[in-house]
Amino acid sequence: MPRIALPAASALALLAALPALAADPSPLDEVVVTANRRAEALRDVAASVSTVDRERFEAQATRFIGEELRGLPGLVLRTNDQGTYSDITLRGVPNRIHNDTLAVLLDGVPFVTGDDEVDLEQLPFGAVGRVDVVRGPMSALYGRGAIAGTINYLTRDVGDSREGAVEATIGSHGWRRLGALVQTPTVEGGALLLSGEVQEGDGWRDRTGREERNVFAKHRLGLGEWGRLNLSASWVDTEQRLAGELPVNARGEPIPLPRGREGNWNEDDAGFYKRMLTATAVLDADLAPGLTGTTRLHARQGKTSALQGFFNPFDPAAGTVTFTGFRVDADTDTLFAEQQFDWTLGDLRLLAGVSAEQVRAVHRETWIGEFDFGPLFYAQQRDIRTGQHINRDQWISDRLLDGHGRARNYAAYAQGDYTLGAVTLSAGARFDRFSRRVFYGPSATGFGPEPVATIQDTDQRVSPKASASWKLSDSLTAYAAYGEGFSPAFGPLWSFRGRDTGLDPETARNYEAGLKGDALDGKLAFTLTGYVLKREDLLQLLPVGGTARTINAGRQRSRGIEASATADLGILAEGLSAEATYGLTDAVWTRNAFLEPDTGRPFDFTGKDVPGVPRHAGRLTVTQVLEPWGLTVQAWADLSGDYAYDSANSVRAGGHALVNAAVTWAPVERLEFTLTARNLFDRKVNTVVGNNDGPLAYFPQPPREVFLTARLSF
Repeated sequence: MPRIALPAASALALLAALPALAADPSPLDEVVVTANRRAEALRDVAASVSTVDRERFEAQATRFIGEELRGLPGLVLRTNDQGTYSDITLRGVPNRIHNDTLAVLLDGVPFVTGDDEVDLEQLPFGAVGRVDVVRGPMSALYGRGAIAGTINYLTRDVGDSREGAVEATIGSHGWRRLGALVQTPTVEGGALLLSGEVQEGDGWRDRTGREERNVFAKHRLGLGEWGRLNLSASWVDTEQRLAGELPVNARGEPIPLPRGREGNWNEDDAGFYKRMLTATAVLDADLAPGLTGTTRLHARQGKTSALQGFFNPFDPAAGTVTFTGFRVDADTDTLFAEQQFDWTLGDLRLLAGVSAEQVRAVHRETWIGEFDFGPLFYAQQRDIRTGQHINRDQWISDRLLDGHGRARNYAAYAQGDYTLGAVTLSAGARFDRFSRRVFYGPSATGFGPEPVATIQDTDQRVSPKASASWKLSDSLTAYAAYGEGFSPAFGPLWSFRGRDTGLDPETARNYEAGLKGDALDGKLAFTLTGYVLKREDLLQLLPVGGTARTINAGRQRSRGIEASATADLGILAEGLSAEATYGLTDAVWTRNAFLEPDTGRPFDFTGKDVPGVPRHAGRLTVTQVLEPWGLTVQAWADLSGDYAYDSANSVRAGGHALVNAAVTWAPVERLEFTLTARNLFDRKVNTVVGNNDGPLAYFPQPPREVFLTARLSF
């Protein structure tokens, strides 16, 4: 449906004055499964939900996983220079480590590493057909990690027809991509989908090239009248080079260095190398009238090698840029099983299930650089005039960690919904019991974890949820909801030895209320949500000489508004439409005081804004369809307000607007071309990060990039 982007209130006021037109399907009738673990229309879900399909993010030349989420209300995406290592903040809740405050799923299966974090770059993005984002704690349904929200990546659907497609993309900085897809019926009631893709790019900064190959297969099999079976498998092999962050002054302003924003001051061969193999079976069975069962079985193996220097505070007087040299090699094997039942009895609907998960991980860490038991902790230094290393002859290499971890999680959950006229009441809870056992082997040099040790930990948590929704009319629904989330008090393998095994899980409590509706016979659709989220017993990692310890410290409060609106403005111009999203996020530390372990210095950030979270953010989109010429023209602007660079809020800046555009031309049936320009006006945007002493460094974001895609269907 064509759309034009307007703020929700403005669109409502404008369209309220227009005459009623012929009815169109409302976006709120789109079916999602993530919010309540079953298929429901968006308008009936008592939660703040967004969904993005593949057709949409492909037209926007989305190359790296995470980019498809830009512009969603209440969500902040931070990446390094090449658009990788995606770091997601939902409702102002920051990470301790890489994406460990949200639950990420693949076809409903949790996707976490041995460090209880979510490494998005390991997901098979080429297999994804749609993404559902549910904001707010969801541990009552999905368990650990669902502090700020849940993101469910759903693999492509398999149809009944015999068809195929070939795609090719070329773009800025040597970007090349070739993909193919084939779908064909197999046995009676069955169909197979195969897809594959290769991509390469030189990167816009020094030594930031990328290579990736991925293959995906999915077979759908109808089992007569009683069931449906989906079998899927994916393989991903990625090599991504990384340039490091660059220094800033006390005001967060870039310090000029040779090659500017394009220069690489990281380790010479910094990057990650990841291989992921997944296999999933999902069986939906009709067991009795009104009773269905869903069985999920999943296995995956991940292998990661990452070489990434840690940026040190910049001292202009020293004449050097310093990184701490670090390499990690990790193998992770995961097994997951779940059985769920969904039973409808008139106005009562019951959902219950049990699950078991095991994650085995092996982490080996090697530190490389100059070491002097003082300020130089495996330091690699480059001259700021030439970029050349000045201390390579002083480097040493030490194995500081050889950890073997096994985590197990057992859970049972239940939810009941009762509809009484226009009102639906819902309540549910989940019980999680989780444990971890970590064996630490000896280091190669003796400087690392000595003596050999085995540490075990176990805990449990009950997470409740409740909601009430009221259909005020056929086109307007109001709801109120409460939910809790938790993260296990484990921390990553590399901090497990240095923590108290009696720590409590981090918890979050969320209160929200909202409206969902459409008007003018579906020409306008909107959602509006207000929320308050409170976190307690925060699991904070404090640095201790190159490692870290995990403690329960502090509280956080987030509150805000999330709004979205879509409008068909065909009455103004045929084929014209619009969309707008907006998020107001007020995230503050209500208690955050501690002593810095290395120095003993006290810090108190109580009452300060959470760094990296803009108060205002949103997206405006305008689309014009010109059917006689086979053209679709789309322009969108991502808007972000200023944010605090550091926990002390010493600098607040960084607001920006990035304009993008895409033109799709279909000259003949089954052939189309899409030309996409990202950062159309070539605005220089830097993502600034800080430490306890103020702004520390910045990640430069990509300049203008242009991509041309051709797609041939057959």
